[in-house]
Amino acid sequence: MARFVALIVAFTGIFLTTLVWADALPSTKPEEVGLSTERLARATQVLKAEVAKGQYPGAVALIARKGKIAYLESVGQRDPAAGAPMSNDAIFRLYSMTKPFTSVAVMMLVEEGRLVLSDPVSKFLPQLASLQVSVPRFDPDTGKAVYALVPAERQMTIQDLLRHTSGLVYGGFTNHAQVKELYAKAGVDWRDVTPAEQLDRLAKVPLAHQPGAAWEYSLSTDVLGRVVEAVSGTTLSRFLAERIFTPLRMTDTAFLVPPDNGRPPGAVVPDGQGDGKADRAARRHRSAEKRCRRSG
Repeated sequence: MARFVALIVAFTGIFLTTLVWADALPSTKPEEVGLSTERLARATQVLKAEVAKGQYPGAVALIARKGKIAYLESVGQRDPAAGAPMSNDAIFRLYSMTKPFTSVAVMMLVEEGRLVLSDPVSKFLPQLASLQVSVPRFDPDTGKAVYALVPAERQMTIQDLLRHTSGLVYGGFTNHAQVKELYAKAGVDWRDVTPAEQLDRLAKVPLAHQPGAAWEYSLSTDVLGRVVEAVSGTTLSRFLAERIFTPLRMTDTAFLVPPDNGRPPGAVVPDGQGDGKADRAARRHRSAEKRCRRSG
């Protein structure tokens, strides 16, 4: 059952950003494209059950096959506080699904010969040229881990950023104690800083691994976004809009929802504490985007 829920949520995340594309597709009965109305109804019940359990306030799921929409359902609420029901055209935050978009932007620049996968990142972001690596070892006298800083054996490359083998981490998620502490002290969390300040902070902290030596989900794609800006000479948001979203008619996909969009915002997943964390995160994204526009 958990696997089935994950599949439905995956469909939801993929298609929510492209409902304009969905509007252009004809609808059909599931049986016309080899699907089952009865079995698709199970998907609706699973989604409703997850909403009832409080896993998320609401969801929209779309399944298309052979160029036709066979299933499009919205369940739950898009605004639990106001009791507003979910709608098929609600706009949702994508969170880490921005990573594929940024990676596509990088590969477009590779195709155009403007960068190479083996290029050192410092070719475009000089601040990251001389990074150190925090290496833990076991101290038999104290029984604790101690850390030593050593030079990186090689520079991280564009490929390292794409595959999360750069040595960068997420400060809140990493198990590397010293790097976690240093990220917190340096403020490597992208809050209320300009793009230049982001890189300056990142340059002051060590890597958790030698570049290319280990995989760890990380800020690598954030740095890729800065590479895109450095190579293209424009902001990441503008590059994605002009080179990806507009050509693909993804008119409802952007860093910010325009004030005059007229479309309802999607449900904000509660964090379980009722402290508005998601809303504050959204405000930080908005203020950061404004600074990105000014710096670009």
